[in-house]
Amino acid sequence: MAPWEFALVLLLLVFSVLVIYLIPTVINFNRAVKKVSKTIDLLNEDLPDIMYDISEITYSSSKASKQIGKTIDNLSEVEQTLSKELKKPLLETAASVGGLLQAIQTFVTYFIKKK
Repeated sequence: MAPWEFALVLLLLVFSVLVIYLIPTVINFNRAVKKVSKTIDLLNEDLPDIMYDISEITYSSSKASKQIGKTIDNLSEVEQTLSKELKKPLLETAASVGGLLQAIQTFVTYFIKKK
């Protein structure tokens, strides 16, 4: 037997062993591909419904956000109006109360020192 024949037999033997060890891996890979294919098929069936639901949620969220923005704007206007309307009377009342308290303090101080 020539050396190249021996090398060829050895190469064929190694190749055969490699193929035998790869058979379970190929079978598992084939099973995994089938499962992924089934999952993709299910996803493709459900995807339109999912996309519709997402679209509805987005629309509802946008609408609610706009309504909240309008409400906040309205509240801001009401706060500004109340602030304008109440600021002057409250400041005048506070000034009057402050003056009254100052008068009472002066009155009490005067009578306490007089005694």
